[in-house]
Amino acid sequence: MYLSEIGWHLYALLFFLCILLPALVLCALVYVKPIWLRQALWAFSLCSLCFLVLSLKFSDNSLLMTDSALELRAGLYQTRIDDIHSAQSKVSVVFCDELGEFKPVVAVNAINLPNYKVGWFKLVNQQTAFVMLIGDIDKVTVVSTKNATALISGDINRDNAGAGLQAQAFR
Repeated sequence: MYLSEIGWHLYALLFFLCILLPALVLCALVYVKPIWLRQALWAFSLCSLCFLVLSLKFSDNSLLMTDSALELRAGLYQTRIDDIHSAQSKVSVVFCDELGEFKPVVAVNAINLPNYKVGWFKLVNQQTAFVMLIGDIDKVTVVSTKNATALISGDINRDNAGAGLQAQAFR
């Protein structure tokens, strides 16, 4: 599973908000006052540019391992988890339907769409965690340290060619 596989729901929402809705408003505005045609065309061009920039931003997802930290970037959200090699840190790979206490329940500051759950979520165990579940996934990597918890789509050891984390699968 690669982090760039985003479902169509996000792009449909962006298209509606950045292209379709402004087009309808601008058409109504030009219908009422035809003299505003030039401004409406410029505004629609800017809305189209906004759609393209946001589409690129939401598809810019990365996972970067440094010596002692894991940097996660997903769309508009990012975090850094320090001390991933300490004794208190735990990295495990679980199946999606077996997340248990790590299942994201409430979006605190996040985007929660089908096949695109990114940002800060409240988990079943009432912890706040950075969630980066993108695409149709079957496994989730759970990184948990004494200060932070992160859920990342896929097996990051396999998908990132052994990026330095030693994850242990429950199965």
